[in-house]
Parts: sequence; C-alpha cells; structure tokens
Amino acid sequence: MTSKIPDWLKFPMVLFVVAVVSAASLAGLWALTTPVKRAIEGRITEDALKVVFPSATSFVEKSAAINGHTFVYREAMDGDELAGYVAEGMGTGYSSILKVMVGVDADFVVQGIKVLSQKETPGLGDKVEEIISKKTWGTVLFGTNPDETDLRPWFQQQFDGQQAPVDVQKDGGQIEAITGATISSRAVCKAVNQAVEELKTAVGSDE
Repeated sequence: MTSKIPDWLKFPMVLFVVAVVSAASLAGLWALTTPVKRAIEGRITEDALKVVFPSATSFVEKSAAINGHTFVYREAMDGDELAGYVAEGMGTGYSSILKVMVGVDADFVVQGIKVLSQKETPGLGDKVEEIISKKTWGTVLFGTNPDETDLRPWFQQQFDGQQAPVDVQKDGGQIEAITGATISSRAVCKAVNQAVEELKTAVGSDE
C-alpha cells in the first residue's frame, strides 16, 4: 500500500523543483545572451572610439589605481606615435546617470565626446543625443540630400577643441545648454571634466 505524501512535505518539494528549474532556465538564458550582449557592447565601444578620436589608427587599453578604484583608459595611437587618450566619465542628470566617452590629445584638449548611455526626459534631456538633419524639402524633392553618415549631435560637437574644465554658459562656461534641460547639460560637462581629470592623474602616475 502506497503511503500518501503529507501536504507539509509536498509543498516544499514542489517549490524546490520549481526553484531548481527556474534557476537552470535563468542560467541557460544568461549563458546564451551574455556573448551577444558583450559583442554589442564591443561594437558600441569601437564606434564611439572612432567618434571621439577619429584621427587615431589604434587604441591601447591601460589602467591605473586612482583613489582606491581601477581607472581604465586607452592610449590613442597614430601609427607608432602617441596621439592622446580616451576615457569615460559619468554625471548625474535629471533622471539618470549619463555615461560619456571623451577623447583628448596629448595636451588634454578635447577631440570629441560621445554620450554612451542616458535615460533623460524624452524631448528635453535626451536632446544631448539629438542630431539635426541637414535635409530639407528641396533636397528630398530634387534628390540632393547631403551625406549625413558622420553627422553628430550638435550639443556634443560644442566640446570639440575645448579644454577642461568645461561648463554651461549659465555657469560661466563655453557650452550652450539645451533649452529646458540645464541639469542634463551640466551632467555631460561633469562627465567630461571627470574623465579628463582622472586621465591627467592616470597619465601622471605612469610617468
């Protein structure tokens, strides 16, 4: 005669099986998606490097210990010659943390910046990534649309050729803030300044 499994034992057994199956499924999903995610992140980084330091032919990853954390940056190379450096900085915006990649030459003059991630207010703060098309009704109508392959966000272009620290005009700086999104604009400036300052420290520690 088969004995019936009591409820007090049955329910924990069911929960245990469900937990094991769920954990195995999540582990399998993680194993499948992680390589894809890393490949996407790698492509985003490679594209950003070309934007912030277009004249570089290659990049060499470096690291330095700064204030108890490991700071990762890249040396931008022009053939065998050191052309400058690339690093990332972060700034707190209105509704998110903005992550920005910055390229500077050997004198720490900004060559270009690229906002890597942000979740600012649509139509306001997210204009840090706004690209204004040069197309018009006329160019569309007559088939003379300009090549916009290398067109960059107008806000980010303002940092080209600037020397940190940078700031918005309202705070006495050189950067025109986005209308209605001063906090987001300041966050990008803060991210750029952070990246440059840490680069100066890291490069100095290598000398």
